[in-house]
Amino acid sequence: MALLGQAALAMWWDIAPAMRAEFEHWHSHEHFPERLGIPGFRRASRWSSADGGEGFFVLYELAGHEVLSSPAYLERLNAPTPGRSA
Repeated sequence: MALLGQAALAMWWDIAPAMRAEFEHWHSHEHFPERLGIPGFRRASRWSSADGGEGFFVLYELAGHEVLSSPAYLERLNAPTPGRSA
């Protein structure tokens, strides 16, 4: 799979088993659509361990590294989606 764009943001998250279903729902239905609505975000993917571990690898593919300092991205960082703002 070729990278879409010229930059990427990679994250590794450990999620407590009790929070996994809630996290997956928020991440798939709220967070990913919100991030992909930001100009310059090209693709988002979430990967989990085949052995059932608690962690996730998340990859956001970006048009370029400047996307991470853009007004649109900074606005979203300062105004989180409702599922994560509490």
